[in-house]
Amino acid sequence: MVGGNYDPATMTAGVYTYTVAGVAPCANATATVAVTENAAPNAGTNGSLTLCSNGAAVGLITSLGGTPSAGGAWSGPSPVVGGNYDPTTMTAGVYTYTVTGVAPCANATATVTVTENAATNAGTNGTLTLCSSDGSASLFAQLVGTPQAGGAWSGPSPVVGGNYDPATMTAGVYTYTVTGVAPCPNATATLTVIENAAPNAGTNGPLTLCSNGAAVVLITSLGGTPCCRWCLERPKSSCRRQLRPRDDDRGCVHLHGHGSCAMCQRYRDGNRY
Repeated sequence: MVGGNYDPATMTAGVYTYTVAGVAPCANATATVAVTENAAPNAGTNGSLTLCSNGAAVGLITSLGGTPSAGGAWSGPSPVVGGNYDPTTMTAGVYTYTVTGVAPCANATATVTVTENAATNAGTNGTLTLCSSDGSASLFAQLVGTPQAGGAWSGPSPVVGGNYDPATMTAGVYTYTVTGVAPCPNATATLTVIENAAPNAGTNGPLTLCSNGAAVVLITSLGGTPCCRWCLERPKSSCRRQLRPRDDDRGCVHLHGHGSCAMCQRYRDGNRY
C-alpha cells in the first residue's frame, strides 16, 4: 500500500490490516479494514440512430457505443417499451439510458439521438387510356393516392415534363420513382398507358352524278383513308372473313374505335346501317 491509500483502479478489495508497533513491553496494536468494491455501472457511450418513418422497431441499446450493461431504463420524448424505438408510434429526439449504480457508485447515463427521415410516397398504380389523336396528358395526375411531386418517370419512351403525348410516344408501362433519403428506400408506382387507334372517316370529297346514273358507293368519294374503305374495296368473300357471324350476310363492317375514340360508321352498299 502506497501512502496509506486504497486505489480501486489498481488494487484488490479485501481485508487490510493496520499495525502500530508497541514499545516493549507493550505489544503491537492492530486493526483491520475490510474493503468492498461495487462495480461501477456502465451505460455505454453516446450514439445516434437514423430511421425511416415507416421502418420497423429497433432496439435502442444497439445504437449505444461501448459495452453498456443490460437492465437500465430509457427515457425520452416518448415512453420506451421493451427497449425499442418504433418510428410509427414514437417521436424522434434524444433518448437517455440510465444504469443505476450501487452506492457509493453514481448512476451511469448515455444518450441515443434518434432521427427520422420521412418515407417517400410514389402513390399507387394507375392506368391511362387515350385515343391516338388525343393531346398530351399528365402521367402524374393518373397515379392513385397522394404521390409526392419531384419524382422521375421511365418507360418505353422518354418522358418530358411528366406528360404522355400519343403523337410521339409509345404506350406501355411507365414507372414513377421518388428517391428516398437513406435509410428510406425509393418508392415506385406504375402507370399503364393504353392507346387506342383513332377512327378515320377520311376527308371531305365531291361526287358528281348524272340523274339517271347508276348507284355509287359514297365512301369511295371520301379523301384520305377512311376506316371502312378497305372493306368496301375488296371482294365481299375476302371481307367476310373479318366479320362477326351475325354480319356474314350483311356485307362489310367497319373497324370500331375504342375508349375515347368515336365509332366509325358501318356501311353496306354505300349505305349506313
